[in-house]
Amino acid sequence: MNQKQKLMLAKAAMEASKNAYHPVTRTAAGAALMTREGSVYTGCNVQSVISGLGCCAERCAIYNAVAHGAYNYKAIAVYFPTKNGAKPCGACLQLISEFAQVAKTDIRILMVNNEGRIIAESTVNKMLPGAYGPRTAGKKLAAYEKNRD
Repeated sequence: MNQKQKLMLAKAAMEASKNAYHPVTRTAAGAALMTREGSVYTGCNVQSVISGLGCCAERCAIYNAVAHGAYNYKAIAVYFPTKNGAKPCGACLQLISEFAQVAKTDIRILMVNNEGRIIAESTVNKMLPGAYGPRTAGKKLAAYEKNRD
């Protein structure tokens, strides 16, 4: 993934945050997910006043991609509006890890701050080593190994 793609993904994540529904925390997060083919799917956090009904931006971006038939990702940018940005939560890392197993690859994670700068970069396997997922559970994933987007 080149620098131009990283910056484009960071900007898309920041833009996606503008659509967030955040009545509880008043903090708008965004994510942008890139497929191996270069398509980009975005998501934003969606909160609820009822605990447990909301969804993080990263998972919303993945759900958006899946709804369009895209299962193989190479990177995700996560925008959080603070100086230090934020890492994905454990639930998001688990889901990103599951799709890394689908794609038989590691997925790059870019953490983007309130200025739109990439302040940290890692991979899902470094952030959640040894994660349990569909391949470790012995599931057959051939139907998902090729994007349909």
